[in-house]
Amino acid sequence: MHYSYFLVKPDGIKFLKPICKQIEDKYESVRYYAVEDFEKLIRDLYYKHFEEKGINFENSFGAYLYGLRETYGNESVLILVGDNMEYDKLVQSVYDTKMDIRNKYTNNDVGVVTNYGNRKEYIRFVSEDGEERPPRIMNKLGSYRISNMNIIHSPDADEKTTLEELNILMKDGIIDDKNLITLDMIEKMEKYQTATLQRDMREPGYQGEVKPDISGWVRQQINSEKDIGNR
Repeated sequence: MHYSYFLVKPDGIKFLKPICKQIEDKYESVRYYAVEDFEKLIRDLYYKHFEEKGINFENSFGAYLYGLRETYGNESVLILVGDNMEYDKLVQSVYDTKMDIRNKYTNNDVGVVTNYGNRKEYIRFVSEDGEERPPRIMNKLGSYRISNMNIIHSPDADEKTTLEELNILMKDGIIDDKNLITLDMIEKMEKYQTATLQRDMREPGYQGEVKPDISGWVRQQINSEKDIGNR
């Protein structure tokens, strides 16, 4: 079995049940894991972007993460999928599914505007006849980013990137039985439109999914896939 994943961002939790249903209908194996620190994880997954695009991208992306955290919190949900289709077909299918989910649920009339410093530009409303007026807030010079809420992440459609990102998920301790989310928890997260309910999983006495180290077995499979790719 080959593996890939989706990461439902904090802003996507309100659509969690239909997203889960779409993914469960498509792949043979589906498991859900709690992500307590979305910002750290997505920064780890985006390390190549920071290396290639430099400090301006890092600052801009940091502003987006700040806006997301302030609006929706910092918890998210990892959906690990497994399937016996050929790996190149799986990674393409995951990418296509991500784009389909974004097309269904992303509202481009709603976004987060953040100012990450470096006085370079300002925001103005411009009418059809050219009249300008400043907004009520964020009306001074700064560096602004307008981010849409695209709700879900997955790897690009290639095997190497997928395996690299799965390895990051393992190194960060996400793919672990202690993070497995129950279906009841998924119901509650969508009901209350927040993943902050995951904090209950860290309370003494919380009873979640009881598995015989199924995540350890998955990690072994992913590592064997990576070893084959390195030959």
